[in-house]
Amino acid sequence: MDWPTIDVDPDLAARYRSEGWWDGKTLPTLVAESLERAAASTFRLHSRTRPWSGKLNDVASLGRLISGGLKRRGIRPGDAVAFQLPNSVEAAAAFYGLAMLGAVLVPIAASAGCRDLSLVVRESRAKALFVTNWRDAPFDFETLDELCGRSPALESVVAVGDSSCPAGVVPFTALTSGPAEVGIAAVDAAAPAVIGWTSGSTDKPKGVILSHRALCAEVSSHIGPFTAFRKRPLASTSPIAHVTGMLLSVLAPAFAGHDIHLLDYWDASDVLKIMEEERVSAGSGVPLFLSSLLDHPSCTDSHRSLIDLSFLGGASVPPELILRASELGIVAVRAYGCTEHITISMCTPRDPLARRIRTDGRLCAGVEVRIVTDAGTGQPHGRPGEVLSRGPELFSGYTNPALNADAFLDGWFRTGDIGVLDDDGYLQILDRKKDIVIRAGMNISAAEIESVMISMPNVAEVAIVAEPHPRTGERAVAVIRTAPGLAVPTVEQLRAHLAQLGVAKYKWPEDIREIRGDFPRTPAGKIRKPDLRADLKRDQPIWVTGRGGLSV
Repeated sequence: MDWPTIDVDPDLAARYRSEGWWDGKTLPTLVAESLERAAASTFRLHSRTRPWSGKLNDVASLGRLISGGLKRRGIRPGDAVAFQLPNSVEAAAAFYGLAMLGAVLVPIAASAGCRDLSLVVRESRAKALFVTNWRDAPFDFETLDELCGRSPALESVVAVGDSSCPAGVVPFTALTSGPAEVGIAAVDAAAPAVIGWTSGSTDKPKGVILSHRALCAEVSSHIGPFTAFRKRPLASTSPIAHVTGMLLSVLAPAFAGHDIHLLDYWDASDVLKIMEEERVSAGSGVPLFLSSLLDHPSCTDSHRSLIDLSFLGGASVPPELILRASELGIVAVRAYGCTEHITISMCTPRDPLARRIRTDGRLCAGVEVRIVTDAGTGQPHGRPGEVLSRGPELFSGYTNPALNADAFLDGWFRTGDIGVLDDDGYLQILDRKKDIVIRAGMNISAAEIESVMISMPNVAEVAIVAEPHPRTGERAVAVIRTAPGLAVPTVEQLRAHLAQLGVAKYKWPEDIREIRGDFPRTPAGKIRKPDLRADLKRDQPIWVTGRGGLSV
């Protein structure tokens, strides 16, 4: 399938090939080699409803049955196949099978509603779609006619589950009842392999085209080698239906020959039990995964000793969390990237604690970064500006080509993040360009205030968001999730804390709201600040139980 992609400078492409980043390997080959290497590894799904345990070879065999079933239904290398599946054996098998078939994988968050599902299927031109249809979690097939009408390329819908399917929908058992596909697809390394979807700052998802060579460079050069630092398997809840999750949860462990322990939910109490029973690590991903374990009253020295390495990213990482982990004997490191450029920089366990606390590490091998002003001129080391990046793992463009022009500057990707690069090559992300409160013409960095507020003992998690204000344009509101058993700080207590730390008065939040339950989050665990801002604008402070909510 042809997509309007960004041309790579010929000299730059030649350099990536000569330096070995682009070696011609493709996702079908990488996945097949990894599955063969780790065939005897354990694959375990930890689930309250559908637990499963076996060998990775069993999951790979199911993946080849999926490949065979799709091939019989006309799916060929380069065809897009979407899947909206929670973490499960079927989701892992679908990833492996689709990859070996050479299909373009289109992951869709399990929590995505009909509007986003329709947009993703239509914009990706998916020819097949996998959905779940369990009796306790049925798919809303009433929306199917509308979905198919809006997505003319869609030919097959496959339902995973034990509930009955309407006519025209293919049960998963029927799809996998025929012969397996044992071949490995031959595809162009520059062709699309995955279409990921950005999760956060825009009003609708953006399709991110990732090529085979970009993903192979990412796994072979960055994620795979980093996985080798681990002394034991990781219990992961990172969703397979997300680019980072599919790499970290089911591809990197296979690439490294590790056992795979996958969860379809996150509950700190249950994770601690799994750690103890299976002798596995946990607490990597967004900071919440580590902090919730350390905060839990059942967390003991034995649990902490199992967390040999915590790899944190996807959200602002509080320096206090890195320091706290270190004091407990846990090596926690930060990393920086995005769907468009998965890993730009990372710390390693060998970096000094001071660097791991304050920075997002050095640039990954092959990656280049420029720090520029709003006018696009370069900034010297130590001066903040927008982070521009390029490298062999950079995406090829958006499915909506109209977005590409604004996303690049002279071949460099505009991350939209504000950062600073020091003389030793360490990158520190300070904020997102759009994550700034503009109060009476003065810019307030949300990340800066969040990083100092998190040191208050009764603040477990905080998000600074802009609220419209008739006099100043915007004002800063602190949305807080309190530590267990502690009260919400008052505005006076907050201001005293900020004053003691020397924070300029104009940066002080003017109001505090408390989250009841949990923040609204993306599938990857990030706080959805657009949801918070939207509710503040609508003066609608309470969300449905289970999504989190504001109380005033």
